[in-house]
Amino acid sequence: MRIWTLAAAGALLVPGLASAQGERSSWFGLAWSLANPTANSKEFTSDFSLRGLGLEWRQLRGRNSYGLSLGWNATNEETQETSSLPQVDLTGFQFRYINAYSILLSGHTYLGTPGKARPFLGVKTGTYYINRRVDVGLWTATDNSWHFGVAPELGFTVPLRQSYGSEAFYAAVRYNYALAAGDTPYQSWFAIDIGIATRR
Repeated sequence: MRIWTLAAAGALLVPGLASAQGERSSWFGLAWSLANPTANSKEFTSDFSLRGLGLEWRQLRGRNSYGLSLGWNATNEETQETSSLPQVDLTGFQFRYINAYSILLSGHTYLGTPGKARPFLGVKTGTYYINRRVDVGLWTATDNSWHFGVAPELGFTVPLRQSYGSEAFYAAVRYNYALAAGDTPYQSWFAIDIGIATRR
């Protein structure tokens, strides 16, 4: 967690993501990321999570952009069901955790009028590092794996000031799908990003 805290602090020192304009510019953003697990991830940890962080850079060209996105989402659950990890099954009162870290390339298209609230559509693809952990009494079982994945995204930006380089509020809903890797099944979850950003 220390590296993510330092990364978040660093992001606050640089300009962030703002509403799209026609000219070429660079955007950086910092977002609070919420998560709702689905499918295999929901079977392991079903609780909605408020723990997450997103960092993003986008290079705009007209109505389109490309960029890089870094993310972290954590989910957890307390249960007495049996947990199955590669080579081990655990039964008893358990604490289950999933920590998912992503490094994704992104592409977006922006609609609407520059300088006003604008929706955007995008897709991200890259790698996910997923750590699944189960604590039962004094015993801990972990499963760490790298996955290739894709994440379609829908969101909008709302400028907070009208001047060039101004800050903006932005929000997005993203479906993360990490393909199966080895003995670990595919993982998936919806993420809701809520952020503040500026443009340089």
